[in-house]
Amino acid sequence: MLSKKTMVYGIVILSMAFWSMTYIWYKIVFEELRPISVMTIRLVFSAGFLLGFSKIIGKLQIPTIKDFAWLLLLSFFQPFLYFLAESYGVSMVSSTIAAVIISTIPIFTPYVAYLFFGDKISVFNTFGIVVSFMGVLMVVLGKDLHFSGSVLGIIILFGAVLAALGYSAIIVRLTNKYNSFTIISWQNLFGAIYFLPLFFFIDWPYFINANFSSKIILNLIYLSFFGSSLAYVLFTYSIKHLGITKASVFTNAIPVFTAAFAYFVLGEILSVFKICGIALVLAGLFMSQKSKQL
Repeated sequence: MLSKKTMVYGIVILSMAFWSMTYIWYKIVFEELRPISVMTIRLVFSAGFLLGFSKIIGKLQIPTIKDFAWLLLLSFFQPFLYFLAESYGVSMVSSTIAAVIISTIPIFTPYVAYLFFGDKISVFNTFGIVVSFMGVLMVVLGKDLHFSGSVLGIIILFGAVLAALGYSAIIVRLTNKYNSFTIISWQNLFGAIYFLPLFFFIDWPYFINANFSSKIILNLIYLSFFGSSLAYVLFTYSIKHLGITKASVFTNAIPVFTAAFAYFVLGEILSVFKICGIALVLAGLFMSQKSKQL
């Protein structure tokens, strides 16, 4: 039988696999819909599903008034600010560049954990995070390490990184009191409420004229169920058991999964250089999880 720790690692890796696919689903739905419309639909569907499902299985808790305030702030950082910045950023740069920038989150997360919670991380763990990020660069940029894209898009994506760090500073205190279904159910409900005014005042004229093909609808469902619901529930569970620093470093696995999916599904070439990058990512992830102190 698998140990609980092994199961938690499997859960966080699965959440990263789901998130890696969102970059592909984004590109498909953005052919017809604008970012605000995508995020609103994604969150409305996810919130409805999670609230109903959590209630049925008896996992939906009612937070205190004080914690509702924390949840409102949590939802403002993510999904609202984070998804807004990520969606527009991805629409302006390649999925590869977006994945690199988002993968910087684990580099800054230990400092947030130390500042707000006094969490300590060893030199060995820090080195693992850096090694893992270097592997990410090798995987997504290739042998020539060519970095190109819209400067504005890159700046917006770094705004998503800042929003994620604000999210990290809040979610840890909530995982100590509530289960992952409760946190993500309310988070996505409040996130949808934040997005609705923008949807009706900015995107509505474009939305009603959009062509909702079966391909667009299917990928919206993928984004809602796997990206906004299942991945977040699994990741929140892993934060509770691994801590925010060790859980967040697995974000570096997202470009690795993306490269693997592109190889097996789309037939893209996976060079020796990228394979070496994948090895670095995995080695860095291993070091970031070890308890060894230097």
